[in-house]
Amino acid sequence: MRSIYTGLLIVFGLGLIAPATNATEVFRLSTVLTQNGYDAAKLFRTGDNHLFIFGKLNGRRRSFLVDTGWSFTTAGTNAARHLAAKTDATVFGDFVLGNLTFTNQSVKLQDVRFNGQPAPFDVVLGLDFFRHHYAILDCAGQRLYLRRNKPTNEQEKNLEIALRRAGFHALELRLKAPPAITALALLNGQPVEMLVDSGAAWSCIDGRQCERLGLKPLPSMTRISGAGKTGIRSVAVAQTKTFQLGDVTVKNANFALFDLADLGFAAPGKTLSEVQGILGGEMLATSSAVIDCHALKLWPKTSRAK
Repeated sequence: MRSIYTGLLIVFGLGLIAPATNATEVFRLSTVLTQNGYDAAKLFRTGDNHLFIFGKLNGRRRSFLVDTGWSFTTAGTNAARHLAAKTDATVFGDFVLGNLTFTNQSVKLQDVRFNGQPAPFDVVLGLDFFRHHYAILDCAGQRLYLRRNKPTNEQEKNLEIALRRAGFHALELRLKAPPAITALALLNGQPVEMLVDSGAAWSCIDGRQCERLGLKPLPSMTRISGAGKTGIRSVAVAQTKTFQLGDVTVKNANFALFDLADLGFAAPGKTLSEVQGILGGEMLATSSAVIDCHALKLWPKTSRAK
């Protein structure tokens, strides 16, 4: 059984550009977090809107994808041959991410491919790792914050106060089993439960929801691919009249439309059958979202702080 929900969505022809970020606000968040016991790791954004970091697995340099939509931290078999274990086994390894070292980390070994080709990354940091290390992901600022001990109530309160003052609004996340986090959004006034997936390049809505949500599919040159042998397919797109993440309205929100069951979930009898969409990397960056994997809160930001 695959240890993922969506895999990664590789998108062609979207021309996505990550939004500019106010350096003062990023510094303020970084300062608050480091003062409250977090260590920071700088992330990089690919042309496909994925966040990653270069690090080491058992002393060897590897690329790590930062993917909240991936359940269990996974190393590709090509990158982990020195671990001397069979595919689908779980082993333990040491990670070095920036200035941070994590020992005895649980890692699944999997032959991760896209349309028969090896994945363009070596290791996926999944939600299990983020939960275990109390991770906070700054999607626009491209920083991953980790800590070794559970934050105190005072530290959590300090963070919430700082985020609210900077114009962020809290949206409760739902924790699923196996590990996945979802958020309840409003699309054209209708509720939509969405997988929070920093590894998905483009936000998506299940095509079966179009009539309920009042979406009009339009043809596009966009093509997507998921992990495994799901193939590359063309998708329709739609622009919403309104899209809300809690108290934050995202303007001119666009979504890819296709059958999410193609990715092995979000359909009767499938994993996460209740999910109706994916909140992907571009929307998380556009809304300057901060994901608190421990407190289970998504913090999107208003365009102008009050």
